[in-house]
Amino acid sequence: MIKVSQLFIYPVKSLAGISVNAAQLTDRGFQYDRRWMLVDEQNQFMTQRQFPGMALLRTGITEKGISVIHKKDPAKEILIPFSGFTNEKLTVKIWNDYCDAVPAEKFINEWFSDMLQFSCRLVLCLMIH
Repeated sequence: MIKVSQLFIYPVKSLAGISVNAAQLTDRGFQYDRRWMLVDEQNQFMTQRQFPGMALLRTGITEKGISVIHKKDPAKEILIPFSGFTNEKLTVKIWNDYCDAVPAEKFINEWFSDMLQFSCRLVLCLMIH
């Protein structure tokens, strides 16, 4: 018999995960799991392997969205609203796959770029093709 001893979700791909006691299963996997990700200027997803500073960004789930703080300076927090994305559509690359996505508002992208010292954008992944 298989027993789950710990369960984590990762709201923003490659940022710190959240330990949860239970998770709602949707048609795309666990609710809030890997729905958002950071991409570079070529719309290529970013990982901790390339950008170790991503490991310092901690996530949390609130009623209004995903909160992100910098581990070394928790006062530097941002809230990613569940519905706070632009109408712009773009295609981003994840390894050898492509995903339709929409970028976050400018102030959110500037916050992540400042925290990581690298130009990037947060996107909401809509559908992998």
